[in-house]
Amino acid sequence: MKDELEKLEIRLSYLEKENAELNEVVLEQDRTIAEMLKRIEKLEMNVQDLIEESGESRPNRKPPHY
Repeated sequence: MKDELEKLEIRLSYLEKENAELNEVVLEQDRTIAEMLKRIEKLEMNVQDLIEESGESRPNRKPPHY
């Protein structure tokens, strides 16, 4: 019984360590995703500004080579 309890404690120790490591990975991914979302939002705003400046919102605009 004592050996079994010791084995379980060892396994629990490894699982706790692994859980902590996985938690750090998830937190880092969350930070990365949040940063990427901010960058995408900025890019969308830049594209929208370029569209407004170029006048592409007009449906019958001729291509530049005409």
